Order: sequence, then structure tokens, then C-alpha cells
Amino acid sequence: MLIEKKAVLHVHTDASDGTGSIEEVIQKAISAGVDILGINDHNTLDARERGFGGWNSSLFVLAGTELQDSAENSHLLVYGIDELPGTWDTREQISFVNEKGGIVIAAHPTEEPGKLPRTRSYSWTAGNTAGLSGVEVWNYMSLWKKGISRFNVASKLINPDRHVEHPDPRAIKFWEGTGGCAIACPDAHALRYGVGRIRFEVFPYDMLFRRLTTHILLDGRMSDSNEIAEKQILKALQRGSCFTSNALYGNAKGFRARREDDSVLLHLPGAGEVVISKSGNILWQGHFEAGSHRISSKFTGHVSVSVFRKGKTWIYCGIP
Repeated sequence: MLIEKKAVLHVHTDASDGTGSIEEVIQKAISAGVDILGINDHNTLDARERGFGGWNSSLFVLAGTELQDSAENSHLLVYGIDELPGTWDTREQISFVNEKGGIVIAAHPTEEPGKLPRTRSYSWTAGNTAGLSGVEVWNYMSLWKKGISRFNVASKLINPDRHVEHPDPRAIKFWEGTGGCAIACPDAHALRYGVGRIRFEVFPYDMLFRRLTTHILLDGRMSDSNEIAEKQILKALQRGSCFTSNALYGNAKGFRARREDDSVLLHLPGAGEVVISKSGNILWQGHFEAGSHRISSKFTGHVSVSVFRKGKTWIYCGIP
């Protein structure tokens, strides 16, 4: 029986360019009902080295890092290692992590820039994707900043969710070439601006932890052992045993999608418009109520299952 855990991956603390301490971020994740928190501070294993990796009350902290090349491109979400690779070469970084028993996920690989300071894109420029365990296909902050300018920044700040209603189709196509997990992340920093005591926080942790979620499906109950539990999580991600959701459009707990012979078997926790697609082409679509369903058709290669509500993506699942 699969055990479903609610994960918020790709989170930054004040150990790099986030603003919250690891203690503060952990407490906010627990308050948001998160089961697994992925810490990815840039080029540091601070959370792991300080002993926060593993169980923290009801929360399991997957303490990793985010790496990039010397030009700050080809970002990698890395989990399961105890030391950093001594190289800025993406291919060498991936090899190092895999040799150490960790996993590597391409972060926002098809990110597009904005037109304001600090909104350049940090996309994939490393070419070959061999060795990746998956792809971040739905990144809240990357999608939000796409095309931002002084003319639209106010509207983007007033209604940020409107700009993050779907995974990035180009990132999904990227995932089709790698397989493994297709994940959704906030890329949370909780940036603060202002002068002196007059400061305001943009995209606070509390908000982002209640948006994009990666639901990880484990083979059994999570171990009480930090080491064993981490391996359970990494194994599930490597084989693509997960799905993603936007909690704004409903509770996705209980969703399942898998292949069986010439069919895709679905279990929906609620009603929605279901689309099965590949390379941007719709292979099947229709409306389903809550419950179990079988879609009979021969789907080859990696395919995507999306569930929409009022035209917005509620659930996205990549099936390797």
C-alpha cells in the first residue's frame, strides 16, 4: 500500500538568499501541514551540517542544496549527500551526486527572464540530461517573474496566483526527455524590502507552503530512522512515484495515476476535467467525477495527466 506524504521542496533559508532561519521555516512548514520539507540553500549543506536533516517533530527535513554552473545556469536540486562537489561543471556535479548515492533534479530548466533587476533567467544550458532523477516542472517564483516589467509588476504583486495557474509546458517537455519525478515547488525565499523598521515581505513562507505541493508516494510507512526515511523518499522520487497539485483548487490527497497494460488507471479525490497529453498534444480528454476510472488506450513513453478545475491546473502528474 502506498503511503502519501505532502512535500514542499525547493525552499531557501537565511543560509543563502532566503530570509527565514531554518528554525522559523521548519515551524511554518509544520503549521502549514507539510510532511516533508526540502531545503535547497545555494551551494551549502548548512541545514544538514547543523543537524536539521531528518525528523523535526512531525516534519521530515530533506536537507539538500542547490547547485549551478560557473555562469549561474543549469540549477540542480540535490538531496542525499553529505559533501559538496568541488566543481562548477554541471556534468561533473551530477556524476558526483549520483556516485555518493544522492539524487539530482533539474530546477526551473526552461525559466524565462523578466525585465527588472534580479529577474534574469537561470535556465538549463548543460545540454545532455543523463543522470538526472527528475525535473521541476512547476516553479511558483519562476513562472511569476516571467516577463515581469515596470508596467505589470503591480498587477503581478496584487494577484500573483493568476500567473502560476499551470506547470510550464516547456519544462514538461524537458521532463519527457529525462523521466523520473516531475515535481512542483515554491522556490521560497520570503524576500523582504524596505528601509529601517518599515519593511514588507514578498511571498512569505506561510503563503507559498499552501500553494504548490509535491505528493510523494512511499512503498510503506516512513521509518523513524533519519537515514532509512531519507532513502525511502529518494527512492520514490527517482522512480517518479509522485504527483503535484495546487492546493488553492482543492485537496488532492488520494489521487493516483498508473499504467496497466494498454490503460491508464486513475483515482480522483474530486471531480475535474482530465487531459492526458504528450509533447503538447492531447491524447485523451474528458470529465470525471470522484472515484476510480480506467482510460483504455495505448500510451507509449512518458505522458502527462492533468486535472483541471475552472480552467486551472489542480493536479499534474508525469507518468514515466
